[in-house]
Amino acid sequence: MALRTAGSVLVVFLWSVAVDLGQDGWSVTYTHQRICTLKGSTVNISCSYTYPSDHEIKNTFWFIKWESDMDPEDLSLVSRYESHIEYLGDKKSEGSLRITDLRLSDSAGYRFRFITSGGKFAGSPVSLTVTGNLSHISHILL
Repeated sequence: MALRTAGSVLVVFLWSVAVDLGQDGWSVTYTHQRICTLKGSTVNISCSYTYPSDHEIKNTFWFIKWESDMDPEDLSLVSRYESHIEYLGDKKSEGSLRITDLRLSDSAGYRFRFITSGGKFAGSPVSLTVTGNLSHISHILL
């Protein structure tokens, strides 16, 4: 667990590493599995990913909703996230997402997905909790 302060804003990260392993070298590794922070702040959700060396990346994106009979929707194409998120990945092995000016409605499970020339893979959700209440964060720390 680590505490960071940005000006007068307290940001709390609950540190852990989550690795989702697939077969034959497919994986997504998140730096943080659970994140709790304050409304109005900025958060980076970081991950790295692996895939078979004979594949090339076709697409990478973050999503929160996945209907079983449909492909998940890229957050960068969702209107409520317009000018609110930024993909910081390199489209090779890093897939970080920056969300600015966090809103309470941004609390969700965020998942990274990548598509290669030979397959698709998605990591499990990273839980982001946005709160406007410092006592909620203090409660989590205890």
